[in-house]
Amino acid sequence: MTKTENVEIKNKFKKPDGGYGWIILISISFSHFILIGCMYSFGIILKSIKSDFDVTQDIANLLQSLNVGFLYASGSLSSALAKEFGYRKVVMVSALIFASMFALSAFLKSFYLMIFTFGFIGGISYGCTYLTCFVALVEYFDKKLGLATGIIMASAGFGAFAFAPLSKSLLSHFGWKYTMIIFGGIVLTIFFFAILLRPIEYYKMKFLQQEGETQSLTQETSEIEEKKSFILTRILKEIFNFRLLIEDKIFLLVVLSAFFVFSAYYIPFIYIPIRAQNLNIKEYAWIISTAGITNIPIRLLFGYLCDKKFLRAIHMNTLCLVVATIAMFSYYFLTSLKTQLIFAVIFAFPMAGIHCLSTPYLVDIVGSAKFRNANGILNTFRGMGAILGPFIAGLLSEKYGSMFYSFIFAGAVFTLAMVLSLTASILFSLKIKKSKKINFDIVL
Repeated sequence: MTKTENVEIKNKFKKPDGGYGWIILISISFSHFILIGCMYSFGIILKSIKSDFDVTQDIANLLQSLNVGFLYASGSLSSALAKEFGYRKVVMVSALIFASMFALSAFLKSFYLMIFTFGFIGGISYGCTYLTCFVALVEYFDKKLGLATGIIMASAGFGAFAFAPLSKSLLSHFGWKYTMIIFGGIVLTIFFFAILLRPIEYYKMKFLQQEGETQSLTQETSEIEEKKSFILTRILKEIFNFRLLIEDKIFLLVVLSAFFVFSAYYIPFIYIPIRAQNLNIKEYAWIISTAGITNIPIRLLFGYLCDKKFLRAIHMNTLCLVVATIAMFSYYFLTSLKTQLIFAVIFAFPMAGIHCLSTPYLVDIVGSAKFRNANGILNTFRGMGAILGPFIAGLLSEKYGSMFYSFIFAGAVFTLAMVLSLTASILFSLKIKKSKKINFDIVL
């Protein structure tokens, strides 16, 4: 098969946008229900861990911030591993490792050793489990990508809703150590969901057979040469492939915006339970649960809007950051359960958008072919933000003896993210307008 014929065959193949794609969707949805549920409820467990090990708040925050930070910082690694071994194998192995880190943490006598096992190793394996799933999603969905992403993110919202009261109940009955072991067992079930992540190459082969072609799509010369190189060299080359940041200014802006977003995003989930308990609000778990359940229909709405192109995903992302900025500056002045529940409902909008809009706007900006690399870069910067932000917030609360400065810090950082996203929105609109004008001129 010639190079031209190879390209033609690739162009003819259409993504299923359904069929076995729905099985892929169900598998990822259940996985994200568990992963996000564990993430958002961990702040409830963290207070007991902090008390047991007798560490300061800034040090305690490292456990969650490193876990979440390396989750996203592993973006380039998960992208490289998925390219090398396939997304099904990566998710299966990483789920096993992440489940083990949950269980192992219960037996450790040192908080700093827990930071290494659960924060560092657990964070990387968490990321390779969570992020790699999106590679499968983009390969199976095109016109329904927004809806598919919205459904997965909605299932994650159910996880945030369900795991907060579950964590509180397990904690009160069994203590944090047994709660971590139980969570490890729950995470282990993702291994079995991952078995269902059949590679898209299976359908490409069937398509070729229908077209009368034999074996598989021929590889480009550069790809063949690359396969001859040492496996570690190939993985490292993919991990440090940041060319898109130089080639695409809009992509650079959304990456910088994401860095600041994730510097602030997890701060309220750490401090809301602590703040609520200080205010003698006994039903504090319901604040996080309310945010989780409220953002479920919002995620579905965002997915629907992305597919219908009523408003581009990057523009909706900017609007979400405006809401997040206002909400974050306001939170510390809310002193009752009622007002904090109102905050949870409002914060559900950016909470939904920040997660479910990134896949559609990355595809809009860089295209499906470059999605895996772009997603890896974006999440690497998200991870750096998630590591730094909660730690800085902890330092501020410890130094000044008040969580007020942590929330002001979060609000200021969201403001920077909003400005960068707004700039990206404007440039993207100009790019689309210019593209339409060029196409119109060609027609004429």
